[in-house]
Formats: sequence, C-alpha cells, structure tokens
Amino acid sequence: MIESRWTIPFNFRISHKETEFRQLSVIHPQNQLFVADFYHKHSAQIIYQCSKSSFAIRHPSSVAKTVRFKDRLFVERKGSSQDSLEESGKEYEGLGSFFVYEKYSNIFKFYENYDYLNAERKFSTLTKLDIASCFDSIYTHTIAWATLGHEVAKENINSLGPTFGGQFDKLVQAMNRGETNGIVIGPEFSRVFAEIILQDVDQKLEAILSLDHGLQNKVNYEIFRYVDDYFVFCSDSQVSDCIKKCLADLLKGVKLTLSSEKSDSYDRPIITPLTIVKNRISDCLERRIVTRFDKKSSPDGGDEIQHFSVRVQGRSLITDYKAALKESGVRYKEVLNYTLAAIERRTHYIFREFKRNHPELRDERELVRALLGILEFSFFIYASQPRVNFTVRLTRIVSIVVDQLHEVNVSRDLKDQVFKHVFDSIHRHIKHTPHDRFHEHETLYLLLALNKLGRNYSVPERNLADFVGIEIDSHGEFSRSRRLSYFAISVYLLYVRNRNRYSRLRAYLEAEVREKFAERRPYIKSDSELVIAAIDLQCCPYVSDGLKADLAAYYGVETARIGFLASARSYWFTNWEGFDLSNELDKKRAREVY
Repeated sequence: MIESRWTIPFNFRISHKETEFRQLSVIHPQNQLFVADFYHKHSAQIIYQCSKSSFAIRHPSSVAKTVRFKDRLFVERKGSSQDSLEESGKEYEGLGSFFVYEKYSNIFKFYENYDYLNAERKFSTLTKLDIASCFDSIYTHTIAWATLGHEVAKENINSLGPTFGGQFDKLVQAMNRGETNGIVIGPEFSRVFAEIILQDVDQKLEAILSLDHGLQNKVNYEIFRYVDDYFVFCSDSQVSDCIKKCLADLLKGVKLTLSSEKSDSYDRPIITPLTIVKNRISDCLERRIVTRFDKKSSPDGGDEIQHFSVRVQGRSLITDYKAALKESGVRYKEVLNYTLAAIERRTHYIFREFKRNHPELRDERELVRALLGILEFSFFIYASQPRVNFTVRLTRIVSIVVDQLHEVNVSRDLKDQVFKHVFDSIHRHIKHTPHDRFHEHETLYLLLALNKLGRNYSVPERNLADFVGIEIDSHGEFSRSRRLSYFAISVYLLYVRNRNRYSRLRAYLEAEVREKFAERRPYIKSDSELVIAAIDLQCCPYVSDGLKADLAAYYGVETARIGFLASARSYWFTNWEGFDLSNELDKKRAREVY
C-alpha cells in the first residue's frame, strides 16, 4: 500500500509557446521508489488497461526485457538509436522505459506509415483534434472510473483504497502535494495514468458511435489517437461532427475538454503545409550539403580506392531554408526539431565516411570547412526559436563534432577554428538570453556544450555568473534576485569543479544551497528539490565537508554516518567525476517522453 503522506515535486518551467510556459516535474525520490514498486506489482494490470482501445497508437504493450543475445536476430531487430521509446518487435542495447510500446514511439513515424496512408486512401477528410491542457486538467479520481466503471466507483468510494485504481490514484496524488486536479508532467508514469483514462474514453466512444449512430470503425470512419491528439478520418462532414460531439461529451464526463485552437480539417490529398515544408527542407539539405564519392589511386599501390568528399554551402542553405518557411507559412518552431535531427544524422554520416577514407587522403581542411557550414546553419536556425528540446538537439550536434574531431585527430589549429566558432556562437546566444526561469535550462545545456571544448575555452568567472543572472558588485560580492534552482547549482558545480579561478563562484553556490535549505526548512523532508540536493551533494567532490555535514544534519543523519551516503554509490543523481555529455545525451534521448 502507498503511504498517504504527500510530497512536493521539484517543478521547473520551460518556454513552450510564444507567451506561455510549460511546467515539468521531477518527483520525490521516495515516490520514485513507490512507482518502481507499483510497476513491479501491477505491470500486468497496466498492460491490460492499456489494451482496450481500438484507436490508441502509442500505449504500453509489454514489459521491456533486459536480457539480450547479440545474435543475428538481434542485429535484424535492433531498434534505431533515434527511437525515443522501446517499440514492439525491436530489440535494444539499453532501456529508456519500463514498457515496450505499440505502435509508434514518435508521431512522425505514424505519418509515414501504412496505417495513415491507408486511411487517406479510404476516406477523403482528416480532422485533427486535441485535448486542452490534458495533464493539467486530469481529475485523479477518474482512474477508478476508468478501471471499475463510473457508477461502481461512485457507489463504493470509501472502499476503493486497495483496488488498482485506488492505489494508482493515491500514488499520483502523493507525488503532487495531494492534489486531485492535475497530474505532474514529465515522468512516463504520468502518461501511463492518462493513457488508462483515455483508453476507457476510446472504448466508450466506439460503442456509442456503433450502437447509437450506426457508425462502424474502419467502415464509416477511422480514428487514431496518439496520447492526447486525435486523427479522425471520414468522408462525410456529418460523421465528423457526430464524432467530435460524442468525444467532447465523453471527455466532459472525465472533466476534460477538446481544444478550440487545435481543430484542423484537411481534404484529400491530405497533405499539410508542415509536410510540404519538410520535403523542401530535405531537398535543401540534400542540395547544399554536397557529398560525393570518387575513385583515387591508393597510396599503397594496387587498385583504385573510393574517396569521400564533402562541401557545405552554409549561406545558401540558410537562404533556401528561410525561403521554404516563408513560402509555406510554417513557423521555425514547427520544423526545428526535424531539421536539427536531420543535421545530426548528416553529421554522423560525414564523419563515418570521412574515417573510411585512406588516412593519407583525408582532407582535414575540407572537413573543417564543411563542419563550420553545418554549425553556422545550426546556430542560425536555433537562434530563431530557442527551446529546451531544440537546445538538446543543438548540444548533441556540438557534442558529436567535438568528439569526432578528437577521434580523427584533426590538427590543433583546424580544431580550434571549429571550437572557437562554437564558443563564440554559444557565448553570444547566452549573452542575449533573458535571465529568467523560463530560459534557464537552455543556458545550462549550452554551458555543458561549452565545457566539451576544454580548458582553453573556459568562460571567465564574471561572464559565467552573468549567464544565470548573478551580479557581482564593485567589492566582488555575488548576489541574485531569486534563488538558483538545484539544476543550475549542479550544472555550475560540474563546470567550475575545483578550479581556483572559480573559487568565489563556488563559494557563492555553497551559500545558495545553505540559504535554500534554511528558507524551506519546514518542508525539508517533503520537498523533492531539497531531498535530491541533500543526497546528491554527499558525493560531490567540489563542495566542502562542512556543507555535506550541515545538509545531513537537517535529516538527522549523524556525522559518523555521512560517509555511508557517499560510499553507498559513486554518485546518486549527478555523475560528478565521470560525467560524459555525449553519453548523458544518449541516455536522455532514450528517456524522452515529451
């Protein structure tokens, strides 16, 4: 049974729309353990509850397995490194989620699949619907309505505790201050919770359309639902209106509503401006990132060998890209993730083929010119609409370039041309980024990217402080109008480490931690951010033993036992001494939920 004591999630905000933000959450370590236990006990029930809908195209279908044999079947079934979640029918070297998902881990895979094309062939119109603020609006008690039935749940409200729905409800409330209105956004767990509720809505919708209106799925219409997005295919506007009305009524019954802003209809041929511009962008990249293979005499003698070369027309690529967006009316943010992902794949490809060239025929200057063109384009389009997910993509590109330049052993002078371009581009962007909580995470990712460049590209202490709005007065005193989040503190500690040049900033970070704990002492055990910081910093080699002892004392840990926290694991949440940005970004991609 889940304990009733609720906790405060570690909430943080990221820029989402032009004038809006999205709040994401990290749940309390105690609740993380409860979630793991709940999955262990109820995984079969979760899979059953997520298998009722005929419409869902992304739902848990089985528990991901951790045992693998690297045989021929593994190679044939190996999932793409681009997959954000484990997909049914594929095998993976590492797991990013507890469950395997059917059918699509990414909505764009649906657009390219037979299901979508077949529905377009059968029906002349597509209507796209979206649930307004889905996770923020979910009423947690509806999980019992979905699993037991509304009437049964209402009539037995006082005895729901031991049931699957009752325990799920209690756990979701406990991780969010005991709230029944809205669930935390971020964990996979929350999506599973929402999926069970929407599976029940789907099942009821199909039954009502059939019994009350004589409409059969895949005959009179076809519906696909990806999380909270609906794709309704039909050939009659009256059928479309009927489906929309019935769906709205059912959602109202679970205290959800359809968004009035995201209802779009398309007639056959069903192709959106977004699809058109993506094709144009793909053509632009193909045309302006020029790769070719020629035959050259082998320096070792013998037969001619294949030689790879690359040329990037950076300025022309920028011009073509802007023209494609202007003519289509599509905004930068709608295609940035797609474009940066394509650039990432091409960067991998360029290095892979370059390394296959004979060592004596490798043209390092040509490679560096191409990389500078790619980076110029990447930073240009990123600056148009910086968001956290786009920043992660850009950071991945920078990380790949830095790692691969080291691997192919490009000369120091040529390498410095690339590193200086990255340093100047990131420094310039951060300098003009607002120092508010909505843009903090973009700055932190870019700072980690800067750290990849090495000590020769260290940021001066004053500039580093300014990046997150820390002011330094004429006497060298540090101050800030509001507290730094623990995310910022941990990233900054990773950056400054034990380097003497950052001693004043490191001391300020310690003071920030102390003041954060002192101000929020009444919530010392329930506040997720404080608990995470207290545990995490016990393994940090860059803070004083005095700080570690003071934090442990808040939780009644005796000084003699502090060493146990540090020795139990090499690290808890932050890999202080073995941090590798490339590896962490790979793990993050495997865990992406939103």
